[in-house]
Amino acid sequence: MVRELDKGGMGEIYFGRDLNLGKEVAIKLQTARTFESSTEYGEYGEGISREFHLMREILDVRGIPQVIDEGENGRSGRRFLVMELVDGVTAARWIEDHMPVPREAAVSVVGQLCEILGQLHERHYVHCDVTPKNVMIQSDGRVRLLDVGISVPVGEQHEWPCGSPGYAPPEQHRGSRLTPQVDVFALGALLFQMLAGQLPYAGVEYPFDGTEQPFPGGLRAVIREDLLSLGLSMVSLAPRQRPRADELLGYLRPMLPPFRSATPPNATRPDPAAYYRRGLWRS
Repeated sequence: MVRELDKGGMGEIYFGRDLNLGKEVAIKLQTARTFESSTEYGEYGEGISREFHLMREILDVRGIPQVIDEGENGRSGRRFLVMELVDGVTAARWIEDHMPVPREAAVSVVGQLCEILGQLHERHYVHCDVTPKNVMIQSDGRVRLLDVGISVPVGEQHEWPCGSPGYAPPEQHRGSRLTPQVDVFALGALLFQMLAGQLPYAGVEYPFDGTEQPFPGGLRAVIREDLLSLGLSMVSLAPRQRPRADELLGYLRPMLPPFRSATPPNATRPDPAAYYRRGLWRS
């Protein structure tokens, strides 16, 4: 372990070097024990072990980091997993640097995430935490989706309310059986965050009763009608009214930059639209 990169609810992320493989890696380490009993602390550690086994099952999903190893620190009992180190910037930082995000770049981020989530949904998993902090944009424009720690199989439910406020749909907080439309809601929230700097139900208290309207205080940005209509369908409170990830990608295709098209002067750095302009989907 070389240095700490980030902290989350389930653990701390470190930059490290795997001396056996001779490569740089990311290490997710269980948060240090405080006042928990040994039994409780062991149960928390099972979450990291569960994440490792899930990542093993979805190794062939392009866009999710590859998992390498898991284990336990003998002295502290802290569980850990070792995974591919993704070199890039979080979407959270990237959005801050480019607010409001140009339409082409925002649509390219959502398009790439649709490709990743489509594969995940085909394997019957729901990510459950698609947020700017869990999305990385690499220097070449490729988008990666991190942290499958609270993912569940399609049709299952969380034992307790979880997910990120503003990005988690109401059914995720009601203990309902979860479908891939959970991730579509989060994508819609991310789209509005990029384009307008607003989350659709900001200020509305959970749990929703199903009658709330998005942007109760008004939308402060001008968004082209076709994209606005699509975004509102993504954040519908009724899961069945949201499009599937593969349908969503089909709606977005006319808005994505064409192959070998010119880079606009307002392109972001990194530029997720380069993924489509340069045909990186083929590699």
